[in-house]
Amino acid sequence: MKKTTITLFACAALMASSLAVAEPSGDKQFQGASSGLEGREHELGMAISVVLKTMHEDESYVHELNDALVKALLSQMQFAKDRGMIDDLIAHEVETLQPLLKRIRSHYERTGDLEMVMVGMIDRTSCHYQLIFETESKPGYRAWQSPWSRVLTQTRRLGQHDMTEAEVHDIWVRQRLQAYANVIGVGLEVSELGDDGRVWVRAVERDAGTAGQ
Repeated sequence: MKKTTITLFACAALMASSLAVAEPSGDKQFQGASSGLEGREHELGMAISVVLKTMHEDESYVHELNDALVKALLSQMQFAKDRGMIDDLIAHEVETLQPLLKRIRSHYERTGDLEMVMVGMIDRTSCHYQLIFETESKPGYRAWQSPWSRVLTQTRRLGQHDMTEAEVHDIWVRQRLQAYANVIGVGLEVSELGDDGRVWVRAVERDAGTAGQ
């Protein structure tokens, strides 16, 4: 079933690509639906190739499309944990994102728009949407399924990482996002890791209450 799905996906991609560039005989150029990726067909094909290779990798466990990013971030956190450098890691993340965080702060100070704070901190960052495939969005509120458990199950068994998913949540969601919010000057409510792996984050006025959801 999996191989059939991958084959159909590949065929559909090839058909879409050929439609985007095909021209019938005659004087008029074929006008198909625009994908917005015209001129980047080769890049699109390479991206689809990576997707297919990743989905096909299932000998040790079924890989997901965010697998490499999850492993890289876990190894970064493990390195910092082993050396007592978690605070340094978070400070480095904040320093790296200073230009973005300062722009968000400037907009927030002008408008008080909590939703745009969430958009700037979460929605527009590729590290989020490449790590988290589906994010529930409400004004000033985001929720998603924690992405770490599948890989951690394997890497903890192999001795590559010793962190629990709750530890990773505390580092990468709670501490990191709170540090971002401190620069922006906004309050932030961040949930504990739910028993079902669900996580939520909400932007609030700095002096607002901290009731959970």
